[in-house]
Amino acid sequence: MFSYDYLILLSNILIVAVPVHSQSKPSLGISSCYYVGDVYVDCGSQNVSIAEIPKECTAIIVDGIDMTEKNKVKSPGEEKQFPADLDLILKSSKNVFIFYGHHTEEEWAQVLNTENDHKEKKLNEEMKALKTYLDQHPGIKGLIIKNLEFDANSTNVSNYSENLKVYLDAMRSNFPNMSIGLFLGGKFVVDQYNNPKLTWLNFTIIDPSVDFYIISVVTFNECTDQFRLLGTAPIGKLPSITSTGVSQSNVSKISSTNSTSTGSTNSSSTGSTNSSSTGSTNSSSTGSTNSSSTGSTNLTMPDTNYTLSNLVGILEDIFVPPNKTYYMYRLGPLSNDNSTKAMCETTVTKICLNSTDSSSWCYETIDSFNAKGEFAKDNGAGFVVNSIKIDDPKNVCKCGPYPSFNAILDGFNGNKSNITKECALSNRS
Repeated sequence: MFSYDYLILLSNILIVAVPVHSQSKPSLGISSCYYVGDVYVDCGSQNVSIAEIPKECTAIIVDGIDMTEKNKVKSPGEEKQFPADLDLILKSSKNVFIFYGHHTEEEWAQVLNTENDHKEKKLNEEMKALKTYLDQHPGIKGLIIKNLEFDANSTNVSNYSENLKVYLDAMRSNFPNMSIGLFLGGKFVVDQYNNPKLTWLNFTIIDPSVDFYIISVVTFNECTDQFRLLGTAPIGKLPSITSTGVSQSNVSKISSTNSTSTGSTNSSSTGSTNSSSTGSTNSSSTGSTNSSSTGSTNLTMPDTNYTLSNLVGILEDIFVPPNKTYYMYRLGPLSNDNSTKAMCETTVTKICLNSTDSSSWCYETIDSFNAKGEFAKDNGAGFVVNSIKIDDPKNVCKCGPYPSFNAILDGFNGNKSNITKECALSNRS
């Protein structure tokens, strides 16, 4: 544990002389859009300007920056181009959030290691360097902390969560008007829960210092035949309450009550009731379905632990509050070809332009996109889409610009009378 003197010293880290306002922190809204750089230009297509981003995107999220070990800010990709692109995005009327962090979890471990000499000085220097960058690009509304997931080189760090809370509190003190969120991979969350190799985050410790969480299911499952018409982030089997025998028809009810094997409950900071780790439910391929909000799609669930229904139960068990949770969805198709050429070609537009070559790609129906929106409404605060630029912005497919995004939004808003019509691009055999 920390000594009292140690915590006092960290709390005295450089504090920017800006008064803390009583108004609420900037919000992602219900439907944020991840906007990467010149993906269309890089792939030989026309770029999508900021003005062409749907007005329904309640916030814009951009790729972000890393802090090096020498406390220098490093931009992604073309380092000279990114600041200019960022400044252009910041001129829009939308809230702009930026990814921020250290390049790997190992670098994070060095920053958060209590045994690290001159830790207080380094944290002070990092906050100064970050402030300089933010002052050069005014208007950024929030920072999304990334790269906290373990990899093969990670080792246990004592007091990891406690140290991260101190780090987050220093950041909040330095930038009191900004929102601070965590970006977490949904696949890693499932793996860490089912087979923990190292001690990871204790969310009961860090949650008071976090404004929101983005849980990504963009790379949830590999693209195989069983996901071809379902998408690689299936909703999965809806759980039931065994103590009452009443079948649950809506995944959202996980957020209110889940019985454990002993009948006991654990309450989270949000006041919801949470099941124990022994009471979680993993979906199987037997008898499970992925139904849309319109009820017109009924697809057999693949045999996988990586389902949204399984994920939401795990998030509840580890005390990630749903009212702070945003699910990041893939908009475009996924190919099992990982080449650079495939990365450029797997866009929504390419599906309707070349249905033969794209027939093996994993992509969702408009119906299942509707269901993803409804899921985010029932189990979270909103959703983030990745990436808005690949969702047929020029309406080549004649389904309206951004058909996948709009289908998710319709599902979230419950616009059943105006629900997005089935689009020919998703009618693949």
